[in-house]
Amino acid sequence: MEEIRLLEAIKKRLEVIISLLLQERSEISRNFSLRSQIVLLSSFGLRPKEIAEILSTTDNYVSKEISGLRKAKKLKNAK
Repeated sequence: MEEIRLLEAIKKRLEVIISLLLQERSEISRNFSLRSQIVLLSSFGLRPKEIAEILSTTDNYVSKEISGLRKAKKLKNAK
C-alpha cells in the first residue's frame, strides 16, 4: 500500500515537471500549439487521459486530435 502511494506521488510530480517544461517551451516558441504538444506526448507513449491531465484539457479532445492525425497520416501514406 505504501509503494502505491509513493508511485502516485512520483507520477504527480512528473506530470507537473512535464507541464512546466511544455509551458517553458511554448513561451520560447509560440508555434508550439496544443496539437504539437499532444503529438509530442503521444510519441512518448502517453495515453490520451494522461496527456489530457498534463495539458489541462479533456481526454475526448486529445483522442479526437490523435485520431485526426492518424487519419491524415494514413491518407498521406496512401498517396
